[in-house]
Amino acid sequence: MARRRRGKRGRLAPLAVVCGAIGLGIVFRDSLTPLFSGRTANDFDVVPTLTTDRPENDALDGGPHADVPERGENPAAFTENNDTQRSSALLESARRGLTEGDPVLARAHFSEALGRGLSAQAEMEARTELRKLGRETIFSSAVAKDDPYASYYTIAPGDSLNKIARRFDVTAEFLALINGIRDPHRIQAGRRIKVVQGPFHVRVTKSTHTLDVFCVNTFVEHFKVGLGAEDSTPNGTWVVKSKLKNPTYFPPRGGNIVAADDPANPLGERWIGLEGIDGDAVGQARYGIHGTVDPDSIGKNASMGCIRLHNDDVARLFDLLVAKKSSVEIVE
Repeated sequence: MARRRRGKRGRLAPLAVVCGAIGLGIVFRDSLTPLFSGRTANDFDVVPTLTTDRPENDALDGGPHADVPERGENPAAFTENNDTQRSSALLESARRGLTEGDPVLARAHFSEALGRGLSAQAEMEARTELRKLGRETIFSSAVAKDDPYASYYTIAPGDSLNKIARRFDVTAEFLALINGIRDPHRIQAGRRIKVVQGPFHVRVTKSTHTLDVFCVNTFVEHFKVGLGAEDSTPNGTWVVKSKLKNPTYFPPRGGNIVAADDPANPLGERWIGLEGIDGDAVGQARYGIHGTVDPDSIGKNASMGCIRLHNDDVARLFDLLVAKKSSVEIVE
């Protein structure tokens, strides 16, 4: 179905629809909807109301992936077979995006394809390319054209990096990293920096001992984790409650307290405290994500229930997640 455009904002609408579709199907439960930020089709001037997922170009001829099936007026008629065809078409469109130098389109379509379910080989391809695209479009100082998650911001008098970070639901440490700012407490008015619209979220898959990181709802990074022995890591949805550097370890089952910075501290140098809000996690408040003094436990079920990462990995994750904003979903 062809659509009329009105100005630059109209040309951005299809990408926003794609990104919105991802959020409906990939990661987080309905109860977390208020935590998500990002633009939707309602933020753009689009006439008439869309009844297709197919982006178009200025010629209104279906755009760079016209082979993607339309949902039409009856989305319920979009069968499983057509869904498989759509996933294949999305992959082909994402590959063309890479070839033609359009990382935003490639990222959006790899993400949607990944959320719809792929063969093992195709999933590996999508995840590999999305990590590369994450480094290119999110974890760098560059802003890709028409990126709904990244833009430039000019520091105003009276701004602080913490204030700017709160505005975009990210951390000051993350903004300092991607902009090469050595001291987050010293920034110069008038300087242009890159900002990324957060928050970042996490999904832990117990069967594979993996932790996936999402920028809003787009997969951007991946880590290996250690989990609780005897299935002691509860499934469900959590919100980041607190973050501590160099935490003191208080053994939950009794024993000697281990001081911060002690080489024997089993938490390493980072603690991300979690609060359960859905599923088996409801009411749970003593679990968290942390480093480890036992790197051989990564990829195994060896903890008392918390999620362990290599120390370098948890330091990176620590600088991405925002207390009260970032969510963690634990699934089988």
